[in-house]
Amino acid sequence: MTNGLIQAGIHVLGGVDNQPLCERTYVQNKNPDGTNPAYICKDIFPKTRSHPNGQQHEIRDAIEVAIRNFKRLHGIRKVKLVFAICAPCQPFTKITKIEMSEGRQFKRKNDANLLTTTLALIKEFRPAALICENVEGMIGKTEDSVLGGFKRTLKRNGYSFQAKVINASKFGVPQNRRRTIGIGIDARVYPGEIEVPEMDEERDGIVTVSEAIGHLPALAAGDVDPFDPNHRARALSPLNLKRIASAPPGGSNAYLSNTPYGDLTLDCHNRLEEKSGTRSFSDVYTRLSGSALAPTITTKCVSVSNGRFAHYDLRQNRGLTPREAALLQTFPEEYIFYPEDNIQFSAIVIGNAVPPRLAAYFGNAIIRAIE
Repeated sequence: MTNGLIQAGIHVLGGVDNQPLCERTYVQNKNPDGTNPAYICKDIFPKTRSHPNGQQHEIRDAIEVAIRNFKRLHGIRKVKLVFAICAPCQPFTKITKIEMSEGRQFKRKNDANLLTTTLALIKEFRPAALICENVEGMIGKTEDSVLGGFKRTLKRNGYSFQAKVINASKFGVPQNRRRTIGIGIDARVYPGEIEVPEMDEERDGIVTVSEAIGHLPALAAGDVDPFDPNHRARALSPLNLKRIASAPPGGSNAYLSNTPYGDLTLDCHNRLEEKSGTRSFSDVYTRLSGSALAPTITTKCVSVSNGRFAHYDLRQNRGLTPREAALLQTFPEEYIFYPEDNIQFSAIVIGNAVPPRLAAYFGNAIIRAIE
């Protein structure tokens, strides 16, 4: 989100997160005046008896200092603030219907409240605009949903707010990524109703996988590009190498039952098919199609056993690299993900990210509304 908002011309003062390992990756973002956004590594919940580690008061102080320093540096008295809220998506995803421990249930409930937790900061700092992004399921089906409650509170506080499910592919992102985008505008700044666009009218057609990543050096499973440590492929077992070597680009994994190496179908898939009568998880151990969109880039995007994440090139029998996943998310090619040798952590950061191209589009929409 920060990278895209900067591309749109918004000066980003800082970002809040509670994962220390993300700081080095985050602070390489650079504003037009050469400054880097601050990384505020704190817990956004208020400190309460049930949440003793809450640090919202410290975040509030950090925001005040950042605003004061910005005004002093640029010699201005007023700024138009924009809040961008990207709460964890797990509480709103469809694939969460598993038995959870009491501790995990508490964390999920807390995570679902992260959006509404920001309302206290919105009331205090009164941003001119706000944008929130999350998975498709966040929009909910009733006014009692998290997003419904958030909207009602904003309206009581003088904000126009609208949320829609959009597909990032209609904004130049080379993947089929459906997400909820919400935009709020202070009625004192923009008196009309805000409208969330569903596509970039200036774009014609989609950006394909090969257009996004086809120029990168070819790699084998387990290899790393000596000039780009983020272009690093996970090693594969001999059995999985046979599976991917047999996979056609863009096809399902039905090929597994009839490969040059025999039937390579997974035993667990056979048991599931016998039980349900239908084939499930047909995208795992399959290749991308170079001439089509990528599927949604997830936190497991470097693993061929977690979706359609094998390279489309038949000469490259491997999963995606963090660099390829980042380009499919529309990050600049020079953007580095640290630690560079930790493929899985890079995948988590990339999969959880808002595509910068999408953030830039909505950043520009916000600028047009508040100016």
